[in-house]
Amino acid sequence: MTWRAVFAFVLVVMIAASIGMAVASVERSPGWVTHPGAAAILREVWLTLVVYAGVIVIVVANCGDEWDEEMRNAALFGSIAGTLEAVNVVLENAIPSVMSKPAVSITVMLVVFALWGLAGAQTARDLHHFRPGVTAAVMSAGVCMVIVVTVGFAMELFIFPPSPGYIESWAEFQRSGWMDARAFGIANTLNSGFTHLWMGPLIALVAGSVGAGFGVRGVPKSAAG
Repeated sequence: MTWRAVFAFVLVVMIAASIGMAVASVERSPGWVTHPGAAAILREVWLTLVVYAGVIVIVVANCGDEWDEEMRNAALFGSIAGTLEAVNVVLENAIPSVMSKPAVSITVMLVVFALWGLAGAQTARDLHHFRPGVTAAVMSAGVCMVIVVTVGFAMELFIFPPSPGYIESWAEFQRSGWMDARAFGIANTLNSGFTHLWMGPLIALVAGSVGAGFGVRGVPKSAAG
């Protein structure tokens, strides 16, 4: 198997694990789907994850030196960003008094965005073209989000789920109309996963455009053409 096939297989396994964890957490909460909007939240998450899996298969099926370069940089920078985010999620749940501070969260977020931009810059510089850089940045964000969602679901749905008492203090819970705090905690985690999955690539589109713009600066026009 090629490295692309192995890497894609790992990502798809993580996606399958995320879907399994989402369904299992709902099954462990009797009556969960009867809450307002609950069914839609679960449906959005697993459908988005299925789309991710489909895109991964399509991407791996493509071939060519340019495409291989884009995928290498996406895999490298996306994995680094995803690992950083995953460690942050683990520490946020393990030692929230330290890691939940706004300064820490903002710093991690900016570093992740910068890594996506670097994926764009590196690819655009190597291939002397703007578009591949943006593509690599968006794909790196996809890789990152698959990792983060898998770890986040494991931590917040099973390993360190927030206590009902803590959830009851959330303004979102108080406005939601939900009566079961634990069920709302599950919904909040699933909705957060869904938000990460679609917002990550959109933000990477911007970060990647900036990075790719820097990457092609100084490239001779003959090479860029």
